[in-house]
Amino acid sequence: MKKYLAMLLAVAMILALAACTSQPSGNSPAPQTSAPVSTDTPAPTQGGDTQEIRLASHNAVIEGNPYRVRYEADIQEAAAAAKDYGLNVSYASFVSNWDAATESQQIENSINEGYDIILVNAVSSTGLDPIIEKAQDAGIIYINADCEYTSTDVNVLNVSTDQYYLGYETAKYAAEVLGEGAKVIMIAALDGNSANTDRQNGFADAIEEYGLEVVGGQYNHDWDAVKAQQIMTEILNSGLEFDGILISQCAEAALAAYDAAGAQYPKFIGFNDTGEFMSRMYELNKDEKKMDFMVMSNPPGVGATALNFGLNMILGKELKEDVYTVPEIHAIRVPSKVSFTYDDIENPEFVEYATTMAPGDAITYWLTIDEVASAYFK
Repeated sequence: MKKYLAMLLAVAMILALAACTSQPSGNSPAPQTSAPVSTDTPAPTQGGDTQEIRLASHNAVIEGNPYRVRYEADIQEAAAAAKDYGLNVSYASFVSNWDAATESQQIENSINEGYDIILVNAVSSTGLDPIIEKAQDAGIIYINADCEYTSTDVNVLNVSTDQYYLGYETAKYAAEVLGEGAKVIMIAALDGNSANTDRQNGFADAIEEYGLEVVGGQYNHDWDAVKAQQIMTEILNSGLEFDGILISQCAEAALAAYDAAGAQYPKFIGFNDTGEFMSRMYELNKDEKKMDFMVMSNPPGVGATALNFGLNMILGKELKEDVYTVPEIHAIRVPSKVSFTYDDIENPEFVEYATTMAPGDAITYWLTIDEVASAYFK
C-alpha cells in the first residue's frame, strides 16, 4: 500500500499544481501518436539467463489526467521489477487522445512490430475484436486493463478494479451517515465508459437498498476538474436542497465550488482518493467533525497488476478454473483494498496519506508477479 512513496519524487513536480491538471511524469516516455510498422513478429528472445520482453502500453489519455499518469508510472515500475524473475521488459507508451481510429492504428502497429505483450486501456469497450484476434493469432498476449472491454465475441482478458464495489460501498456509507430518506445529488463521471457504468450500478443499488433519495438532474463531470467545479457551482446557485454528495472522483473540485461561494459544506461527500481530497478532509475535521467523507482507493496500479498477469503467462503459467469475476467477458475484478472515513481521522495510515501525498496523486498499489500467481494461476 505504500508503493506510491517510491514514485512520489518522480511525479511530485508535475502533480503538485492541482488534481486533474498534471502532466506525464519525467520518467514516462512522451505520448506517441503512431509507431513504425514492421513486418517481423519475433517471439520473446533469450539473452543468457534473461528473457527479453517487449511491452506496448496503449492508453486513451495521459496528459492532464493524474490517474493515467500514475497508471503508466506504475506499469514502468512493475516492468522494472520483473528483472528479479529473469525478464527484461522494455516499455513503450502509445496515447490515442480519446480517438478510436488512432487507437486502432496504434495497436495494429504494435502487432506488426511484434510486441510480446499489448496492454490496452481502451477508448471504447467494443470495436476492437478483429485487432484483438489478429494479436492473438500472432501469439501476442493481449490484455485489457482498467476500463473493461465488454464484447462477448472475442476471448480477451480484462483486469480491472471492482468499480461496482466503489459505488456501492460509498452510497451505503452515505446512507449510514445521513439516514434513510436523506437527499443526495449524484455527479457521475464519463457516460458510456465501462468503469463509470459499473460504479453507477453500484451507487444505484445501494441508494435503493438503503433508502436514499437522489435529487437534481443527471450530472457528468467526465473526470474533468474544471467541469466538476462548474457543475457544483450551478447546483449551489440553483438553491437545490440536499444532504450529501455522491461523486465519482473529482470531489476536491466540487468542494472548490463551495469555497468559492462561501457556502456551508454538505454533511457528506464521497468518493475520491487524491492527496488533495484527503488533505482537505484531514484539515477540515482534525479538530472536530465538520463533514463526513469517503475515501475509496481506485488504484492506478491496476495496469501494473494487469502487466503481471501477462508476465505470468510469459512464464508459462495457466489461469485457474472459475477465476473470472464476470465470466462472459473474461473479467477479473480486483477488490479495492483501502478506504477511509471520518472515523479514521486519527488513523496513522490516513494521516500519512493526507499529509505527505502530492495534491493530484492518488493512492496506488498493485499485485506483484508472485501475488498474481498465487491468487489467479495454477
